Amino acid sequence: YPEFTDWPNARKRSTHQAQYFRWLERAWLAGLRLVVQHATSNSVICNVTVGEGYQPARYDCEDMTAIDRIVDETWQMQRYIDARSGGEGKGWFRVVETPAQARDVIEEGKLAVVLGIEVSDLFDCHLTPRPGGPVCDEAHVIEQLDSYQARGVRAIFPVHKYDNAFSPGDGANGFIELGNFLNSGHWTNMTEECPDNPSGDGGKLSFGGLLQARAEYLSPAPNDLSQLPYEPLLTIAPFYYYIEQGSLDGDWCQNAGLTALGELLILEMMKRGLILEVDHLPAWSYERAFELLEEHAYPGAAGTHGSNWDGRIYALGGVSKTSFGTCQDADDPGKTLRGFQERIDLITERGGYPAEGFGFDFNGFAGVRGPRFGDDGCGDDQPNPIVYPFESYAGDVTFTAPMVGDRAIDFNTEGMVHVGLLPELLEDARSDALDDEDLEPLFRSAEGYIRMWEAAEARGAELRGE
Repeated sequence: YPEFTDWPNARKRSTHQAQYFRWLERAWLAGLRLVVQHATSNSVICNVTVGEGYQPARYDCEDMTAIDRIVDETWQMQRYIDARSGGEGKGWFRVVETPAQARDVIEEGKLAVVLGIEVSDLFDCHLTPRPGGPVCDEAHVIEQLDSYQARGVRAIFPVHKYDNAFSPGDGANGFIELGNFLNSGHWTNMTEECPDNPSGDGGKLSFGGLLQARAEYLSPAPNDLSQLPYEPLLTIAPFYYYIEQGSLDGDWCQNAGLTALGELLILEMMKRGLILEVDHLPAWSYERAFELLEEHAYPGAAGTHGSNWDGRIYALGGVSKTSFGTCQDADDPGKTLRGFQERIDLITERGGYPAEGFGFDFNGFAGVRGPRFGDDGCGDDQPNPIVYPFESYAGDVTFTAPMVGDRAIDFNTEGMVHVGLLPELLEDARSDALDDEDLEPLFRSAEGYIRMWEAAEARGAELRGE
């Protein structure tokens, strides 16, 4: 500070902070009115970096330790922003626990923040139980749901990257595939007999030597990796032969679906009116989750990583997320918004509310929108670069170039390197739109999310017999 050269850079560096509160404030000034803040972590990455001394830690690496801290610190951030804004309740950042609260916050022109959880070892329900860990049974799941609901959590992924007691993980390959092995001590459990649905898994295996499919998903782990937190490389060393065997081509999916406990988790979420995040469910779990959702006519489903199963999620009353194309074409105005408009048409066709919001993966691995100009851009013939100053979509805020220390960030050549570049993303889309009405479904997306949430709470009350 203040002469940053390549920070922040969420597009290329997953370790770079991308949601500093002042940047989020800039996104709010551009019109953002509802955000889902998912607490997340990755115990294997933490254990390897801490266990080998690459990074110190003040806490253990268990997923739920991180989740508890993130939930608590989100409430702390609200208090901090309040203090900067003149006192309790006066800040622009407001954690909301009901749809009615969200409506009130947005009516005041503030940002409604929904708390969520996106983690592999949800509620410490590891596939291979940790020594001294909880007994992950029906009573534990109900107690945990009650506890986190009381702390404000309203959206939950049953599973993330690694297998847990509710479901296999999403089957992602690469280092995540290896991490799944290290997290549980189970060999990779994949098959090429997969259902036809757009779930998170499918594709080749990066570590073919780890493949040993099993008949019983909940069987005891054949490999002891319990020392990973203390001696990561020595613990992994006996398995180097299997790790180095190379990849396997094909279209592989997880060889299991939701467990009985996973189905219980989803049913209990429905009764509470909680929002079920369906992405990261692998193929067989994804299919069974939709059967449960449709059987119980439950609208509270969110495909916030982009899945909608050809509109089935909209027919339920659920939501997904959108993105815009990157490269404009002077001879084809509106090209970058065409996919967005087609998505709105699909929502309408399936009886949903015609709105769709953005979904980003800030502070994650999926990356964010790149630039249209420069060496990493779309070529030399791109029209309509961002020019400062420009006005917000609502016309109530004038934006100048975003600064980090002494560095001016150039959206044209760097892309969306942090959440505060949302004004530029919107301005870039407006420059390709035929008119501002093309973007109206995006600016109805908070309304769409709240309608889904309201319907979920109402249906949950019915399922509880109220």
